Amino acid sequence: MFLCIQVTFSQEENILNPKDTIPGQGIDVNIGPETHFTLGGALWMRSAFQDWQQDNNANQRGFYFDQFRLSVTGEHGLNNESKLTFSAQARWWSYQFALHHMWFGLEIDDHHEIRYGITQSPFGAMPSISSSFWYSLNYYLGLEADHDAGLHYIYNRNGFDFQLAYYRNEEYNDPTATNRWAPDLITSGDQQNFERNQINVRLAYKFENEGSNNSTEFGLSGELGEIKNQLVEDDGDRWAAALHYVGYYNNWNFYAQGTRYEFNPNNPDGVDDNTVLMGFFSDQRLVAAKATTFVGGVRRLWDIDWWLFDKFNAYIEYSHVWKDESSFNDSKLFNPGAVLQAGPFYLWFDFMAAQNAWWFNDSQANSGLGSGSINPNDWEFRYNFSIQWYF
Repeated sequence: MFLCIQVTFSQEENILNPKDTIPGQGIDVNIGPETHFTLGGALWMRSAFQDWQQDNNANQRGFYFDQFRLSVTGEHGLNNESKLTFSAQARWWSYQFALHHMWFGLEIDDHHEIRYGITQSPFGAMPSISSSFWYSLNYYLGLEADHDAGLHYIYNRNGFDFQLAYYRNEEYNDPTATNRWAPDLITSGDQQNFERNQINVRLAYKFENEGSNNSTEFGLSGELGEIKNQLVEDDGDRWAAALHYVGYYNNWNFYAQGTRYEFNPNNPDGVDDNTVLMGFFSDQRLVAAKATTFVGGVRRLWDIDWWLFDKFNAYIEYSHVWKDESSFNDSKLFNPGAVLQAGPFYLWFDFMAAQNAWWFNDSQANSGLGSGSINPNDWEFRYNFSIQWYF
């Protein structure tokens, strides 16, 4: 057996610009001419401030450990032939462990691929409609960068991207678990709804100008699934649909997405159908069962030569949730931010103002994405400063 280990570039997708890979140095392991895989990871440190409670833990603890992650991606096969592929990533925080994704795949040719396992649900702009550290409000509704367990087909050719997926359940097949990377329906107390039998369809087309960095993508997505309830025999249902646009023009990036979603649970008598319980990051909230959302933003990217830094980008992003229930308060998030990059190191500044958003002066009893936060008419402010090292 031929074994070669060498330092090369990690192929993890760049969270700052999906067109690039993260320039962290990973370990590339070649096992003979047909099999190789890449090991990589990241370490994040962070500080935060929120203005509605001066003596809270986020303000008192200063600079702290955010997360550590390990990634592996590889393939078995020869060039210009079918390949077996695999990818997994695990993440650790001080308070939880979460599996981001884990799948095995068959790359039939350059245009067709099938994946089985925990994959990103194909919905909306991918990998994310958002530029910000905090993501858009869609993320907190399970409609951005969500991952579930099932079978995923990908077709990509001549600008067309078609994805079809069937998910038997959320990533852990455990609706009581809140140690998740992105929100899912969870069961707790009188809220006993959980996800089953989800189908996702996504079709996008990208217009590209040869010889330039300009591109324009339009896409349509749909999601349909069951809602099981552990206390009721008959099932409920849920669906979502989205239109998105992503444009790159020289060093400018514009993006927008409109989304409509509905959860229609079949609850026992006495349980409110206007909200459903979602959980992630070891926390949970009641969110509006039916709403329309919008996300839009603009970002500017620069190549720079300043001290150790080589790239800089700045962005402004806004997201809004209009809830069907008239007694609920709309949710809003305005988020300007900036990122400095020095090779595999990132300095990320995020400044956020929000009304009725998750973790903006809300609680399980006064949920921002449900009926409204503790002070539903106030704009709450917080910032994040993150140092990230990718290896």
